[in-house]
Amino acid sequence: MNIEKIENAAITISAKAAVKATTALGNLMSRKTGKLLVLIPLTASMMAITVFAEDTSAEGTIKAIVGLLQTWIPRLGAMLVAVGGIQFAMGFKDDDQTGKTRGMQCMVGGAIVAAVGKLVSF
Repeated sequence: MNIEKIENAAITISAKAAVKATTALGNLMSRKTGKLLVLIPLTASMMAITVFAEDTSAEGTIKAIVGLLQTWIPRLGAMLVAVGGIQFAMGFKDDDQTGKTRGMQCMVGGAIVAAVGKLVSF
């Protein structure tokens, strides 16, 4: 019986701590500074480019940028296909003809972007 009381107390304490942490995070994210604290590191991590010290010509920089584009354009297309699939499914769920059309257009557009990104060599 004592073990059950200890377990219940531990669960209650951890639940209260989780609620307080969630509330504090929600309050922080509702402010502009909280959004910036999340956005700045995320943006910085997305803009990382591998740089090699031995190649100082502009051609090396262009090759690095082209390589980055060849990697990320098909990924962007795949992401558009996924978003379009979600929109398409939501259109079916809500029986919304416009939602179905938008979802299908987004999927086709994403597939075109991904295909062009894979087929085009710079």
